[in-house]
Amino acid sequence: MLGYPFGWMIAAGLFFLLLLVIASSQVNISGHFKRVGENDDAELRIRALMGLVHYHWQLPVVKAKGFGLELKRELTAANIGGVHSNTDKSHVDPKNIASSINKAQAILRHTDELLGWVRRTLNHVRITEWKWASAVGTGDAMWTAMATGTAWSVKTTTIGVLSQLVRLETDPELSVQPVYQGAHFTTEGRFTAQITFGYALYAGIRLAVKMKKVAKGVPRGLVGWQRILLRG
Repeated sequence: MLGYPFGWMIAAGLFFLLLLVIASSQVNISGHFKRVGENDDAELRIRALMGLVHYHWQLPVVKAKGFGLELKRELTAANIGGVHSNTDKSHVDPKNIASSINKAQAILRHTDELLGWVRRTLNHVRITEWKWASAVGTGDAMWTAMATGTAWSVKTTTIGVLSQLVRLETDPELSVQPVYQGAHFTTEGRFTAQITFGYALYAGIRLAVKMKKVAKGVPRGLVGWQRILLRG
């Protein structure tokens, strides 16, 4: 049996090796979105630490209602301690959109250089899968061809902007299928992204440091963000 101080040195070495393995492990982010006609479906999954940390967000139903949209959404977070899920409905209309814009502006004021933090964090995100397939039709051959060209333009522009923000480690698979039989629109996409757990933790700490108190009744930190987001 190893005596002092060699036993402590080995234990410390193993501890720091474990921290290094955890920091270099990957946080896997996968998303899927689909629109068929007026029906939308979106899903986001985040897994870390070999599945010990798991977050799932899903938007299964979006329906038109009056002058707005009714959203039914499901949030699920699973970790070592158990599983939590919640399903609720909300109505999106011009008033709610204006309220969301005001909340976003308040969060920007509440955090130093938030957009810079977002850009630096995205620079460490690697895209390992990107598939985006669409089918469009207007019922008229000429307008269908124009709509197909517009869809291609939107996709290539999106990929161009994305490549400036994150690291693309795969060639995006894009397709636009013209449908000449009648009015038609479907689009479906899937992506997989990765970021190291260590940098994700570092980015979270930096974000917490950048939060500040800028408004009366809005405290510093995550509590301030929560109060802003919960405002009616």
